[in-house]
Amino acid sequence: MLIDGITALFVFWALFKGWRNGLVVALFSFAAFYIGLAAALKCSTLVARWLETTAHLKGAWLPFLAFVLVLLAVALGIRAVAKILQTLLELGMMGWANRLGGVLLYAGLYLILWSVLIFYAEKMQILSPETVSSSRTYPWLHAWGPACMDLLGKAIPLFKGMFAELSSFFDQLSRNLA
Repeated sequence: MLIDGITALFVFWALFKGWRNGLVVALFSFAAFYIGLAAALKCSTLVARWLETTAHLKGAWLPFLAFVLVLLAVALGIRAVAKILQTLLELGMMGWANRLGGVLLYAGLYLILWSVLIFYAEKMQILSPETVSSSRTYPWLHAWGPACMDLLGKAIPLFKGMFAELSSFFDQLSRNLA
């Protein structure tokens, strides 16, 4: 029942976030985070040097400040484009499709995250057998996260076989502790 209750909270949160943000803002927000992070990592030293020479700022914190400024600038710029696109969709009477897509995207992301957390909780023996057997959503959630990550592993080799490696690690750990 505990697993089902937490699953319901994730679904409710996905409904709220997805309906509020919509698909366009959700997709662009995720893209903004990753593109902003990459740009900040790549450009923070250049911006730190520029701040040092033009604003005459000095200090060990300057690279971090530059990192944050680049991340925020890129993320806010991409989010502004997303808001414009979302407004255009709403003007074209497609706001309902945008919101429905947002709900589905957030539900998928949150349930994948929950499935991965269940994987860890199960392997770390945090979930009791009674909790697992009393859950109606566990059989579905149990396999969903690893399956999605395996699909991701086919597209991005870094993630390939990740759950198999983690399962082996936890199995070895259990044998060592026994």
